[in-house]
Amino acid sequence: MDILFFKLTLQLLLWLFTLGQRVSAQTKETIVQFYMHDNVLVPNATTISVAGPGSSNGGFGTVVIMDDLLTEGPSPYSKLVGRGQGTYILDSLVAVDLLLTFSAVFDTSKYNGTLSFHGSDRTNLKQREIAVVGGTGVFRFARGYAIIETYSTQNLSAILFFNVTIHH
Repeated sequence: MDILFFKLTLQLLLWLFTLGQRVSAQTKETIVQFYMHDNVLVPNATTISVAGPGSSNGGFGTVVIMDDLLTEGPSPYSKLVGRGQGTYILDSLVAVDLLLTFSAVFDTSKYNGTLSFHGSDRTNLKQREIAVVGGTGVFRFARGYAIIETYSTQNLSAILFFNVTIHH
């Protein structure tokens, strides 16, 4: 009886191992790059504060809804690849750190789908990393990370460069 149990256990483990190999062989790595244009307190603002301490320039506890342009290049007039839609919260008492939760909604022939991001954007750092926690369309089951760099700032508006690596 013990030998039969051992053989069945071994066969199950081998089957699970080969199943895992097939699933990992089916995933691919994709790198997506884009610029996000976060326009705050300008005539064509893409953000709005919806909760917080009440000051127009934000502060700890401010909740912001965004619908930012995503473009191929740093110019807002470069090719539009989608929109960054979601929220960020100023969540630090000692720095301008943001808790980002948003979807990159792509609408191009190259990328038809969404990527969902979540993480801490420590804006005082040159490079920051946030998680890709999911995706839809061509990015279904996406997992990965994004390296964010601030390309430029003016007043409270910023252009951010996203270098995204995902497995899907």
